[in-house]
Amino acid sequence: MKTVLVLGGSYGGASAARFLAKSIPNGHRIILLERNSHANHLYVFPRFSVIPNHEHKAFIPYTGLFEHNEVLPDTTPPSLHQVIHGTATRLERNRVTYTPAAYASNNIDKPKLTLDFDYLVYALGAALPAPIDLWGERSVFDYEREGSINQRLRKYNAVEEPVGAKQGGMGWLRKAQDRLKDVGSVLVIGGGALGIQFATDLKDVYPNKKITLIHSSAQLLPRFPVKMHDERKLVNATLRKLGVDVILGQRLDLKTTLPENAKYNDRGERVVRTESGRTICADLLLLCTGQTPNTQLMREFSPNAVDPNTGMIKVLRTLQVFLPNNQATKLANQPGRTNGAKEKADTSLHHIFAIGDSADAFGAMKAGHTAYYQAELAAQNIVALINHEQASSHSMLVPQLNPYTPGDPAIKVSLGLRHYAVMIGSDAKMTVGNDGKDDLDAPVIWPFYGASYEKSKDT
Repeated sequence: MKTVLVLGGSYGGASAARFLAKSIPNGHRIILLERNSHANHLYVFPRFSVIPNHEHKAFIPYTGLFEHNEVLPDTTPPSLHQVIHGTATRLERNRVTYTPAAYASNNIDKPKLTLDFDYLVYALGAALPAPIDLWGERSVFDYEREGSINQRLRKYNAVEEPVGAKQGGMGWLRKAQDRLKDVGSVLVIGGGALGIQFATDLKDVYPNKKITLIHSSAQLLPRFPVKMHDERKLVNATLRKLGVDVILGQRLDLKTTLPENAKYNDRGERVVRTESGRTICADLLLLCTGQTPNTQLMREFSPNAVDPNTGMIKVLRTLQVFLPNNQATKLANQPGRTNGAKEKADTSLHHIFAIGDSADAFGAMKAGHTAYYQAELAAQNIVALINHEQASSHSMLVPQLNPYTPGDPAIKVSLGLRHYAVMIGSDAKMTVGNDGKDDLDAPVIWPFYGASYEKSKDT
């Protein structure tokens, strides 16, 4: 039985597993290695950090990922496919070492285990900004994190559940709700979608709180084309109409946000400053900038496969990992192959694919829908390689694989509880709606993971 291993079960990884299960030939199994007990629907985290009673909708069970339905016709029996909960700690050419998740193992020592694979999809995404990073060493919403002298802010109990478990994640969001309800002012740093959503949700729910949004560029949503200037001004106007204090074109001195540099005014507010010297005060800082690709495993295995400037994995148009010839030659003789054979050096690790936020995919926008389409193409190419291997006589030395071309930019940004902006297409036109829901229609995405919200919301 040969194995296709998918590292990471977020939008890209889970999609890759589902697409592979749809068409993988008999004699192959799919294993998804994921550190969380449930898929984390990250796009609703800002909203569910502000309003209560919906947090369970953000955690989607993996139990139906490989079940047969109209999307997954009968091929390999689903019982052969498997979701394993653990954290990968080492990558080799045909092997991954991992530590089982604490919530999924009774072994206190959590021994390291290994998985051999024939093909790999690297879909570990990126480290998240602190306000939505459930795996951070300590939540940004922890009172103790800042070593604050602000005694009027009450302390909150730490979440007792293991990191990565659904109950722990729900507790994390509830802690955020409590803290955001309690503070009198919030400084949101970063004018991308995350910062805009936090700022507008907070001001919509708590109109009497002082909410400030600071962004280093002269316009919000800087990743979108310059021709969107007028549309971005409309988003800016929406923030101001809600009462958000918007500061553009000023970069915060991040050194002043570090806990060891914490300073407070006589009201107990945190004091930070911009690089130009402007002082800003707030009870709580939400740093909504900077995502670091989770490519450490690949860097340790194959340093030349990771761009030193971006930290992302280099890929071919086929989404196979790209290597310079000298690195490929070195890795061709590396031990750890399941069949013990040596492989001719190539410019790519042809059996390893990288998708999503970890991949340097030719300027593709970093988003869940991007990872979804990359997952589809990677799955198609893996199946093509498998079929080529199984062919009785090869008509081609190299099978024909599909090339990846980034799609048009697209984004949906909530602007408070009811309003939102949708931008899609190469012309970057924007439409605005006012029929938004409190839960952002979170259950709609559950079927993409093979789950039914009504049947599985309590699992």
